[in-house]
Amino acid sequence: MYDLHQGWENREGAAGDGGRGVSPLIGRTLVVTRAAAQAAGLVDALEALGAKVVRLPAIKIEPPMDQRALHHAVQNTAEYDWVIFTSANGVDFFRTAAEAVGVDVKGALASTRLSCVGPATANTLEALGLTVEVVPETHRAEAVVDALAAHQSLLGKRILIPTVAEARPVLRDGLQELGAEVDAVTAYRTVSVENPDPGALDQIGRGVDLVTFTSPSAVRSFHRLVDGEVVADAGVIGPVTADAARDLGYRVAAEADPFTISGLVEAISSHFKGARHA
Repeated sequence: MYDLHQGWENREGAAGDGGRGVSPLIGRTLVVTRAAAQAAGLVDALEALGAKVVRLPAIKIEPPMDQRALHHAVQNTAEYDWVIFTSANGVDFFRTAAEAVGVDVKGALASTRLSCVGPATANTLEALGLTVEVVPETHRAEAVVDALAAHQSLLGKRILIPTVAEARPVLRDGLQELGAEVDAVTAYRTVSVENPDPGALDQIGRGVDLVTFTSPSAVRSFHRLVDGEVVADAGVIGPVTADAARDLGYRVAAEADPFTISGLVEAISSHFKGARHA
């Protein structure tokens, strides 16, 4: 299996190598479409396994054009019964907004109850010394609604969702249907890259083995950058990203479980290990 700190180890072993396996990514060319500021972890992990990585950031992550609603939410977090984060980006931009208005983010969030869509987001909050009460087993917005409803009645509860500008309304709508008062505020936005690296596009045009996607917006932006051509199979984090890839014609060959960078690297490695032995 793959561990971000220890690298690749074939648990079944390999003859003549002392039990150490040979990485199935050696000789493979993979595309990383994450925003440039966030790509290093995935790139380093794939390169450590012998893959050739083509970096083509498809999106940029930026703060909202108007941050007044976010600043107001940060300053009034104690008024909410729950704060739900749908991504690690949401946590990071919420923290940055808190710093901008002189609010201690740990103290503000410690005054309420916290829920997250998935483990990577929960890990980001826990790194701040906070406790996350509810993380659904299925890491998508619909499951958050069910998990919170199972936790307690949401009738009359005030809930804050710091989220991406283009977020699906399913989480907000589902909570409102259960009687909650929901404020969904834009914590950040994804912006499509307009001027990609021509060298990276040229490498992709010559053929790659897999394209990695960590968000639906990255799928859509990358697809536009390659003029709507499905250049390879996809490796994805999360079912919503998988759906976006399939909608545009990609075959999802590797899907992270859990929905983390480590989980994605493991899924990609397992996919190519199977291809090698097929």
